[in-house]
Amino acid sequence: MATTSPYTTGIRSALNNKGVDNSRVGYKDGFVTVDGKNFLKADLNNKGTTYTSQANFDKAIGGLNLGNQPTASPVSPASVSPMAQAAANVTGKQAVYTPPSNQAVKTLGKIGTGIDQSAGFQFTTPEAFSYNAESDPAYQSQLALAKQNAADQQIDTNAMLRASGQGKSSYSETVANQIGNKAMSTLSDTIIPQLMQQAYQRYTDDANRNLQTQQLNYGVSQDQLSNLSSLYGLQNQEYFQNPLIESETTGNYLPEEAKAAISNLMGLKGQAETKGVTAAERADYSQQADAIRSYLDSIGIDSTKYGANISAAQASQVTPGIRTLQGQQLDQQNEQQQWENRFNYGQATGQFSNGQKTLQAQQMDTANSQYAEQFAYQKARDAITDQRWKTEFDENVRQYGLGYGLQQLSQSSDDAYRQAQLALSQDDNARQWLTYGDNQTGTTSTKYDGLTASQAISSLRDAFTVEDDKTGTKSIPTDTATKEKIYQQAMSLGLPDGQDSQVMISLGLTSQDIAAYDKKYGVSGN
Repeated sequence: MATTSPYTTGIRSALNNKGVDNSRVGYKDGFVTVDGKNFLKADLNNKGTTYTSQANFDKAIGGLNLGNQPTASPVSPASVSPMAQAAANVTGKQAVYTPPSNQAVKTLGKIGTGIDQSAGFQFTTPEAFSYNAESDPAYQSQLALAKQNAADQQIDTNAMLRASGQGKSSYSETVANQIGNKAMSTLSDTIIPQLMQQAYQRYTDDANRNLQTQQLNYGVSQDQLSNLSSLYGLQNQEYFQNPLIESETTGNYLPEEAKAAISNLMGLKGQAETKGVTAAERADYSQQADAIRSYLDSIGIDSTKYGANISAAQASQVTPGIRTLQGQQLDQQNEQQQWENRFNYGQATGQFSNGQKTLQAQQMDTANSQYAEQFAYQKARDAITDQRWKTEFDENVRQYGLGYGLQQLSQSSDDAYRQAQLALSQDDNARQWLTYGDNQTGTTSTKYDGLTASQAISSLRDAFTVEDDKTGTKSIPTDTATKEKIYQQAMSLGLPDGQDSQVMISLGLTSQDIAAYDKKYGVSGN
């Protein structure tokens, strides 16, 4: 199968394109010369035109003085330290950080270039064999020798004829012609086929050598591609696969470019903290570090952990990286678990970390309050001897609670009031009711003698409940105006702190509603 030769770049014409005058180009012992010095060994010489591959030409032209200006020795980017590169990028007071190119990507580019070059490779075939005796030096030599031998034989024959008395005659001419014809016949029938066979053998040998050279060169190019492919595999594993594997464990992904940038930044910090560094040097390091920090921010890495106020020792403890989706999910799971732990603890203790009591704890408080109030009411009622005041006391307590009933009793009958107070003071459970609100609010019982929370809820529910004309169902409206009126009336009852919120929540207000109305009316402490 025919393939294209990689040696398609004409060396002389390529030099001309680079500005090298044709008068400077020569050829000697297989080498193309420039100014008399060997420039490049030709890989192919086709009828006086020399060829090579583009890669070989580019490599050779790099070290050639083209005549315009001296050619500086090429410096590989890898030979320049990142610190020196960063320093070279400082322009005035502005530093620019150029991240190093990805090694695996560069190798992949070389592989692509090599494949493109070898895709058109074609083994060149020699021209068809032809033999021209007239242009063969060996034939010309044999022809001259045959003529000389024929002439010598003719001289000898003529001498013999003259000795026999025949002299110059038609016979002698015939004999001479026969000698010449025989010599030419031998040359044509024997010598020329031999010379042709020798020429064909040389043609075959040259063709075989040329084919072997092409095969070797093609094999070398394929070996280079194979080596590059192996190198790419190693680089891909080191710079891409390994960070991915690590990110599955840590939840942080750190690409090669970021790792190199952080390494440079740590180096700058170390230099800036070196004893004896000047203020100008420290400012220069700081400018370069700022440029690297800006780059880190641009690729999603928090540079504040490497800020100017962070020492090299502190920065070395940082685990950098871009949070992966798996890492973010793990963070959410941890946050959810922490919330559940706090919630479960609050459920177990009856109070959450923000001070809010659980519903069960609130219900327990309400039940305790109702029990204490009911017990105290019974003790106070039993102590009142006057049936009139007892009946009035019962009605006030039924409507507005024990505190209100006692307050009205004190205004109506001192004797009945003292009887009730004495009964309450003589019983521990009754005294518990008097001090229950004090324990909750830090106040004394004389500061509040109004409705209980349950009485307030019942009273306000009756006041705000409306009946649907169509369905007959009863409910408290949830519109903003109704909520605000409930808030106003609940607050006007003067309930202890915490109980007023409990009443409003029971009637349909949310914590957000209460906070908004507190802010509107300038209320604090609930």
